[in-house]
Parts: sequence; C-alpha cells; structure tokens
Amino acid sequence: MNGEENISYNYMWDYQQSFLYDVQVSAERLLKLIDRRLKPKVFLLGILIVDRKDRSPICFEPDNCGYSPKAFSEVKELVHELEKFDEESKLINSSIPTYHAGRMKRINKRAYIEAVSKILRKEAQFGDTEKYISYPTFVDGYFVMVILEAQKEVIDKHYSLSKDRSKGYYNIDSSFIESAIDIFLNTCSVALKDPYEDFNSLKKPTDALLREAGNRLMDRISQIGQLNMHGLYGACNIISSLRYEGAESLGKLVIARKDHPNIKMILQVEEPIEIKDYVKVRKFLELSNDKTLIISDSVYIYGLGEFRGKYNPKEESLFIINFTKHYHWELLHDNNQLMMVSYRNPCLPVEKVDRDKFYSDLKRVFTEITLDQMDNLWDITLEAIEQKNGTMLVITDIVESESKRLGKQCFKIKPQKLTKDIINQITSIDGCVLMDKDSMCYAIGVILDGLATEKGDSSRGARYNSAIRYYEYMGKKYPTFIIIISEDGLINYLPDLMPQIKHSVITNGIEELEKLNSLEKADKRIFNKMIDFFENNEFYLSKEECERINELREMIEKKDRETESIGIIRRKLLPNDEMNDSFFLNE
Repeated sequence: MNGEENISYNYMWDYQQSFLYDVQVSAERLLKLIDRRLKPKVFLLGILIVDRKDRSPICFEPDNCGYSPKAFSEVKELVHELEKFDEESKLINSSIPTYHAGRMKRINKRAYIEAVSKILRKEAQFGDTEKYISYPTFVDGYFVMVILEAQKEVIDKHYSLSKDRSKGYYNIDSSFIESAIDIFLNTCSVALKDPYEDFNSLKKPTDALLREAGNRLMDRISQIGQLNMHGLYGACNIISSLRYEGAESLGKLVIARKDHPNIKMILQVEEPIEIKDYVKVRKFLELSNDKTLIISDSVYIYGLGEFRGKYNPKEESLFIINFTKHYHWELLHDNNQLMMVSYRNPCLPVEKVDRDKFYSDLKRVFTEITLDQMDNLWDITLEAIEQKNGTMLVITDIVESESKRLGKQCFKIKPQKLTKDIINQITSIDGCVLMDKDSMCYAIGVILDGLATEKGDSSRGARYNSAIRYYEYMGKKYPTFIIIISEDGLINYLPDLMPQIKHSVITNGIEELEKLNSLEKADKRIFNKMIDFFENNEFYLSKEECERINELREMIEKKDRETESIGIIRRKLLPNDEMNDSFFLNE
C-alpha cells in the first residue's frame, strides 16, 4: 500500500462532477428535440499523460459508469500502434518541424479516440447503445474525453449514409443525428479548455446547435458536386422563403455532378446560374416538377434534367432537395429523408404512426373491440394523417351523450359510419371528430372542454393541450382513445400507454440482484447494468418491488463503499400510480 496510499482515485480536477452534470443536462436537452427515445447517457474518461505518482492513470466520472480502469491499462500502447497507420502521418515532411508538430498532435489525439473506441466496443456491457467520443482535451495532466451513449435501436430507425465515408484525414458525418452529436461534443471540448470557469459553451441554445448540425450535413452533401462549397444549407433556407408572383416555393433541386450518368439534361442554360443568386434560382424553380428537376453541383445551376437508368444508392452521389412549401424543404437520398427543415430549423422525419402500438393501445382501452373495428379505425386514421392542417379523432363509448353535452360547441350530425373516402372533408374544419369504436360519427368540429392539468406541454400547440385536458376530465372515467394529428405531421395517442411486458422479466431481475448481493463483492459493471434495467422499467414496479430493489441496492453499495469508495449513489425507485396488471403480458 505504501506506493498507493497517496493516489487520488478518479480525481482529475475540482469541478469534474459539476462539469458532467452540465454536459448531461445539455445532452438531454439537445437530443430530446431530435428524438425523445435516444436517452443519452454521458460520462468522462481521463487518461493520465504526464508522469505523476499521486494520480490514477485512468479516471472515470462517475466511477460507476460501467467500465473498469483495467480495461484501459493498455490504451497508450494501442495509441502508438494506431499512430503508425494514420494516413496523415505519411504526409509528414520533417523540413518544417513547427508545422508538423501540430499535425503530429492531431494524429496523436485521433489515435486516442480510435483506441478508446476499440476498447469500448470490446468491453461494453450495454450492447444497446451507440458510443460517441469527444476530441481529447488536456486538463491537469489528463487527456479528458466526453463519451456519449445513445440508444442504438433508435439511431438505426433513422436513415443514414455510409458510416465509413471520409475525406482525406477527417471524417464526414453520415446523418443529422451524427452531425448534432459531433457538434455537441465539440462544445464539450471547448468547455474543457477552461474547466475551472463557467461552462458557457454548453449553454449555447439548442436550436443554434441543431442549425449548425443541419449546415454541417449539407456541407457533406455539397462536396459530391463541388469541393469546398459551403453555405448550401443557408441558400436552401433563403430560396424556400422567397415567393414568385405570390406563390410559395415548390420544386426539386438535384445535387450531383453535372456529368452524372443517371441524369439526362433536357434544357441547359447558356451561362450557369450561381446558387447564391437566390431570386434567379427561385424563379427557375418554377420550371421544375416531379419529372423534370433543377440540376446543380451545389455551386451552379446548369438547367433542367431527368433521371435515367438505375441509380446505385451505394455511390451516394445524387441527392434531392425538395421544396415542399413556404420556408419548408427536405433533403432526400434514394427516396429516403435525411433531414427536414422548417423556418431554418432542422429536424428528423418522425415515424407518422406505429400500427402495432395503435392496435395494442386500442385493445387495452376497449377490451372487447374486434379486429374489424380496429382495421376500420386504422384506415380512417391513415386518411386523417393526410390532413395538412392537422386534426383530432376522439373515440369514446359515450359518444352519443357527449355529442349532446357538447352540442353548442360542435356540429351534431345524424350518426354516420365513417370511411376513409369522407374523412378528409369532415376534418377540414377546426375541432375534432367525435366517434365510437364502430366508426360511427356523431359530431364534427367539436371544441373539447376539460379541466386545467399539470400534464400539459407548453412546447405543444392548443390542439394537443386541449386533448390532454379533455382526457383528464372525461377519458379516465369512460373508455376513450384520442388520436392527435399536429400540423407538422406529429402523431400522438391518448392515453399514451407504456408497452406491455412479462412480469417474469421483473421478478427474474430481482432474483439476479439477490444473487449479486450474496457475493462478498459485486461486479460493478453487472450491478450498474441491473440498476439501469430497473430504472428504465421503473413504471412496472410495484411498491413492494421498489422497496426490495432499493434495499438490495443499498446493501450492495454499502459493501462497495467499505472496499473502494463508490462514486454516485443511485436514486430510490418509486412506484407509479398509473401502473396496473393490464401492462403485463400473459406468461
């Protein structure tokens, strides 16, 4: 112990816990806007690169992040190996030592990122997360990296370009998510350069970070047609905002090489139009339609063209910018949406409606509903989604009495069975459609009432919040299912039920935690993985199960503190008042 008594385990600098807290909050705020299901988790990794006997060679914040220092014991040897194979190192010319010193530092830091990435892939106990690593920043003798984990299943649901694309010695982002995370991690690296001050770079508005991510993704796209072109994102925003003779921007712009084999020019301008000549481009856009498109290399517009032959999407050499309406446009590749932009703010396309969840939730609200009834409601919902201004469908067992009660704030009609052929007309006016599970409609243009509730969302519109108020007022008394279709295409259900699971998954997990507690010393990685599972499934836990898990967790943490100080005490689990046996599948 003599040589280790004075070592400061997991200490890098005084404010590392505060820094991590700010990073975690910022990551959640940003990724929630992209996709709420990403559930980011952040931790810090520090690798000691100076000779100090009073510091631990590998540090984590928090120290219970799921990885052990032992796993990184050979990280420096791996870094040296990777440096030898770096492409940029082959370009080093020793005749300019000061210039090449900077390049070698860059090569060294890239090697650290790659080495850490290799170790994380090998050691990861959580196979359901994708891991992203910030550029190493020197802090008090350590190379400190911010590591962000996000749900891999969610990331994979969104269309992405090839992940192995690179340009020279720097990476090129393959998706909007990747661009946003990379920009976020860059802000973390900037904040680490002065880790004892306020972390102002982490307080940058999330919408500004998202616009930067959109701009960065468009920079990648522009490179396929013209190298070193920047500003395509801004150009598209301006073009989409312009009107021509009162009409909003509609049309398609192809980004590709002028001589692309899958493009046939049918009308070519004598002198190419610069894309930054926005008024001309907007006027020229009037000539395009679904078959005839504007051809551009991201710098110039050359005329009109058509597709020919069969495009190989693996080449990733042809993209479409589709101007959909005033100040709205989208980026497409091979008919897949990479990004949508409205009023300069980028986002990912949202899955409009989940059929499995739709049927599952309907069956749980209306226990005796038939498959035919659900099929009819599904067809009606799909048609209602196409309503450009958004709408709302209220399905309830008390439809007749509700149409009478709300009679002065709706158009009562003679009960009529709805079909997908008529739904577009009856949802074209404000208010909701009141119907039963047989698709019989009793009222349209219904203005819902209800009581104020804390469950509203100030970031959502009046339609969504009125639905919540109504559901809290009436939906909990009588079987009611509400489908909310926002103007931006977002679909919500009320009630928004948690998925059903088998209760045995919970009981088996508690048994495993019991076994872990019986050991003299529990494996931290297994312990953290199990507690993460219970926290992610807290909704399904009964009061007794919460109490037992909390008790076992505290006993394991106590034994751990007696041997080596644990970093962060996990929170107590609490039962949810809305949980009942209907959330469990039959075993």
